[in-house]
Amino acid sequence: MKKIVIGTFLSTSLLLSACSIGAPNDEMLSETLAKVYEEEQGYRDAQEKLAELEKKEQSTFNATMKLTQEQKAEVTLKVEELKASLYERLTLLKEENESIKNAQESLSSFEAIVDDTKDKEVKTALNNLKSLLETRYEAHAVVSSEYQKLTDLQIKLYDMLADEKTEQAQLQEQVLNVNKQNDVVQSAINAFNEATKKVNATKSSVYDSLDEEK
Repeated sequence: MKKIVIGTFLSTSLLLSACSIGAPNDEMLSETLAKVYEEEQGYRDAQEKLAELEKKEQSTFNATMKLTQEQKAEVTLKVEELKASLYERLTLLKEENESIKNAQESLSSFEAIVDDTKDKEVKTALNNLKSLLETRYEAHAVVSSEYQKLTDLQIKLYDMLADEKTEQAQLQEQVLNVNKQNDVVQSAINAFNEATKKVNATKSSVYDSLDEEK
């Protein structure tokens, strides 16, 4: 049987701990980005816990697959462990989404910075940074949605493991469905990571532009 992959939800972190240069717009941008970074602490905490859960859940699943139908009591216990872990992951996903939502709301301060900036090129750079941040949060929404779909397929698989009426062909098909969706999740994570890298790279150039504006 093709091995199932529980999935890894680790992704690149936003690097927003920038120092203030001293000009008003520099300070406003630093404060805004620092607020965003602070609001994303819940996201970073959830990521760490998710990684630990996924690793343990993968091990439990592999152990469950080695059991025979005659070991029904052990299979039942393992499936309960798997489902408990999955529900804990969903709780962490909810916490992560809340953290990202709060961080996104912190971007409202960008408008004041843009309005206070006289240089057109700097305005463009600031708007570009804000747009990249919004794109990053949109990418996270895709990750979250696809991850939810993955857990839906996984919970169905776990229920099938505990059901004596499940045929081997049905189980193999569901494993295939889970692995396919996991590939979709990984692709969404890669897109989110790329969006994060673009934000981190653009942030430095925006500070340079603000410094030149002084």
